[in-house]
This record gives sequence, structure tokens and C-alpha cells, in this order.
Amino acid sequence: MKQLARIITDCGHRGKVGQVYEIIEKNPRDGFRLVMPGKTQFTFWYPAECVEEVEPGACTVPTKKPVPFDSAKWSQSLRALEEATTGLDLEDIKKKSTWQVPENADFAWHLDKVTESITQLLKKKNAAYGNTALNPLGIFSKLGAAEAIKARIDDKLARISNKGLNDDTEDTARDLVGYLLLLLMAIEREGK
Repeated sequence: MKQLARIITDCGHRGKVGQVYEIIEKNPRDGFRLVMPGKTQFTFWYPAECVEEVEPGACTVPTKKPVPFDSAKWSQSLRALEEATTGLDLEDIKKKSTWQVPENADFAWHLDKVTESITQLLKKKNAAYGNTALNPLGIFSKLGAAEAIKARIDDKLARISNKGLNDDTEDTARDLVGYLLLLLMAIEREGK
């Protein structure tokens, strides 16, 4: 497992305070030999008193004592970031989509409820992101709409394959159905 360290005090001409680096070597006299994670070139030495060892996933803010990585907090942060950037209240959406099916529900009613929850989610995401699923911006990826949606479908299928279908991945199954609907729409548009 890779060892990581964060520079907490400016003590040299290389490296940046707060940045997390991979530890290549450490010794009591010279301190830490560091490199950007995933790189092998441009290593540098930094004094031990100016560096703190951190766990994978650590943020780039120096602390007095190491902060352990907490995957639950990481998930909350990602959810908050998505809500802030999209304007969607994901918890509200989840609550609205988690309803109990009455014992005497017939097929047609149940189908309408499931598809309604997915179409409402698609409409909210479309309002938040713009119509980028069917009209990709093409800033980074040059894929057309159908191919870009197929890539997202692959991601969802991989998650289900890796994690299975359970309470934690129910949203993934709903997302998958949504992407399949978007794929049909993209294919219909490209067929014109």
C-alpha cells in the first residue's frame, strides 16, 4: 500500500503546503523523499517536521494531527457537492421515490408509479444539467448523445455487477432505467 504525506509547513523550495504526496523513502536525517502520486519523476526531500503522514483519501488541508479517512463522510460530501452544483435535493428525491406498494396494487398502477418516479427524476436532472444528455456540450468528450449514454449505461451495469442489487444500489437500477429511456430518445433523434 502506498504511503502518503501532506506538507504542513513551507520548509523548502519544492512542494506545496497542503498538497498530498506519495512517500518514496524516509529517513531520520533527511526526512521524506516525496513525489506526486502516480508519478516517478521529480522526487524531492522534505524535512520530517514539515510533513505529516496521511491515509489515502485525505484532503489537502494541513492539520495538527492526522485525520482518518471516513468513507461515510466522503459520501456525504459528494452528495452535498452534487446537490450544490445541480440544485437537486437528492434526499428529497429519494424519499419521494421510496413508497410502499399496496398489497392489492394491480400491475398497471404499479408500473405507472415506477415509471412516474423515474420520469420525474429525469425531468429534474434535465432542468438542473440542461439537456446535455441529448445535446452533449462536447467540451471534453466528443461522443454523440447515444454513445455517451451507452458509456453511462456501462458504468451503471458495472456497479450493479460489482455491488449487486440491494438497498444501496436501488438508485443505480433507477438510473439505469433512466439512461435506457434517454438512449431510446437519442436513437429516435438521430434517426431523423
